[in-house]
Amino acid sequence: MDIPTLNFDHSHHKLKIRGLKSPADVLTFTGHEQLSSPFRYDIEFTSTNKAITPESVLMQDGAFSLTAPPVQGMPVQTALRTLHGVITSFKHLS
Repeated sequence: MDIPTLNFDHSHHKLKIRGLKSPADVLTFTGHEQLSSPFRYDIEFTSTNKAITPESVLMQDGAFSLTAPPVQGMPVQTALRTLHGVITSFKHLS
């Protein structure tokens, strides 16, 4: 018997990584920004794909979209801010 796959987002924020076909659901993030300095975001995400390798995501373009929390009865919100960058580190936490 085939069990259907459920798509579940832990967060309303979105992370897209070039070349990554499975969804990356944002669990937590921390941002570091200063004037006249490069920004850095540390993002923990979950995925249904347990076989993601560092080689498949390192040095790939990424887009992190920050969206307001959903409000019941309201249409889906557009991103308030989208940050574009390059994935410079990756590790499996479990």
